[in-house]
Amino acid sequence: MRKWLLILLSVALTAWLFYAIIFGWLVPKTASFGVPGRWNRIPLRQPKEIVHGYLGNPADTSAGMEEWAGGTSRKKYRLRIYYQPDTVASSYSVYYIYRSRLVKRSYLIDSGSIR
Repeated sequence: MRKWLLILLSVALTAWLFYAIIFGWLVPKTASFGVPGRWNRIPLRQPKEIVHGYLGNPADTSAGMEEWAGGTSRKKYRLRIYYQPDTVASSYSVYYIYRSRLVKRSYLIDSGSIR
């Protein structure tokens, strides 16, 4: 009985270790390779018209922020651009959302701002 408990505990520890390595380190490191190409150079300090000319129309718009979407249904990328009150792009953030049957995680891949 005690032997089976140790085996079960070691299997659970190994599974948790694999989960932590894959979803804590490997997925966020490799997600940056799939970012859409236009998102590598975000036009900060530019008005909305120039940002829209470079990135296209946003998928979602709210007060002071616009959001673009890319990727597939299981591996989504989200670009959020935040604007100052005079509609100048002041900061951005790129998120990666990974979905599977067992796991749904969101990662911040890149961000930047004007200073």
